[in-house]
Amino acid sequence: MDAKKANLVVVTWDGNAEACACVSFDMPKDFDLLIFNYTGTIAEPISSRFVADYVVSYKTENKGQIFEHLYQYLRQHHINYHYIGIIDDDIFFRVSDFNYMLQIAAIHQLDVFQPSISVDSYFSHRKFVHAPGYIIRNTDWVEIMAPFYKQELFNACAPYFKETISGQGIDCFLMPTIQVLYGKTNTAIIDAAIIRHYRPIRSHQRLYSNGLNNEQEIEKIRQIAIQLVSEKPDLFTYDFKIGILKIGSPIKVASYMYSKKLKKLAHNFSAFLRNLGTR
Repeated sequence: MDAKKANLVVVTWDGNAEACACVSFDMPKDFDLLIFNYTGTIAEPISSRFVADYVVSYKTENKGQIFEHLYQYLRQHHINYHYIGIIDDDIFFRVSDFNYMLQIAAIHQLDVFQPSISVDSYFSHRKFVHAPGYIIRNTDWVEIMAPFYKQELFNACAPYFKETISGQGIDCFLMPTIQVLYGKTNTAIIDAAIIRHYRPIRSHQRLYSNGLNNEQEIEKIRQIAIQLVSEKPDLFTYDFKIGILKIGSPIKVASYMYSKKLKKLAHNFSAFLRNLGTR
């Protein structure tokens, strides 16, 4: 293995098809690469396109268990990085984009970030879709499809990885809460890098071996985050409690979210008018 890089990118693999089939190795990677075989089979990815720095194999059902095994592997082998990105195997990306994204993240001293998603992708949240003309956009959280975390934040979430097989809820509830507790809340979508998610989203259709479905797992993680907030309530703003954790009656939360959308619409319209005035 070459000299250790500052950052780690993890790409999942089914242990059968070509590993990193969706990755374009268009230039040398400025990060280390870990292939995570989620079937638990003993198989080595053979490719003339890349050389993996690590290959690990654990049988998992979904990303929460991948997070748990990844954390344990890095801890047991005393492997430390600045940023860790965990990318699903149905994500198209170019190495050059990720190199650039990691450079941008370092310059802006980001704590958590993700690349933007192409408009022709399968996606759950429109705010992550690529916005032309932007380098980065600040956001409250990034989704679990292709997140990048400072390793200390990833490690801080580790005690709760066993609570969710899907990993859903870690992204939008647990990680933002941990970020506040650690004073590391600089979070962004990096539009300078674009990924494409080519498979339909299927996690909402699944029932996991713990007897929970996706929505139940999300709510379980939300309650854990709410408990963490209750232990140090003064660290968390009203906007965080209602806007991120959705604490309050459904009407109260809906009214807050609607008001927030109206403010954003007004801001965007004002920016549009200003741009017209400069032409």
